[in-house]
Amino acid sequence: MAAIAYPRSPDDQGGGRPRHLTLVPPPAHRRRRALYWRRRAAVCVLAVLIVLAARAVLGVLGGGPLAASGAPAGRGHGAIYIVQPGDTFWTIANRVHLDGDVRAFVDRLAASHGSAPLQPGERLPLP
Repeated sequence: MAAIAYPRSPDDQGGGRPRHLTLVPPPAHRRRRALYWRRRAAVCVLAVLIVLAARAVLGVLGGGPLAASGAPAGRGHGAIYIVQPGDTFWTIANRVHLDGDVRAFVDRLAASHGSAPLQPGERLPLP
C-alpha cells in the first residue's frame, strides 16, 4: 500500500482541518502477481513436507522388502539362502561372500546345487 499526502493551499494553514493521509491500494496486477508467487511458494513447501512425511512413514514401516527374504538364514556352516526372483549364483555370491574374490565361492555353489536352474523360493545351502 502507498500513502499520499495532498498539499494544501497557503490560506488553509491557519485554523482548518489537520493534514491527513489517504491510503491508495497498489495496482491490481501487482496484487495478483504477489498472490501467485505466495501460492506457488506455499505449494512447494507443502510438497516438500509431504515427501518428508512419506519418507518418515516408510522408514518406520520398513520401506522395502523384508530383510529376511533373500538373506542368509545364518552364518557359518549350515547357512541357508532363500533364492529370490532374478537371482543367479553370481548375485548370491556377491551378497553372501563379502570379502575377496567370489569366483571360487560361485564354483562351490554351482557344484553343491547341481545342474538344475535356480527357482525362486528354493532353499540353497551355503558352502
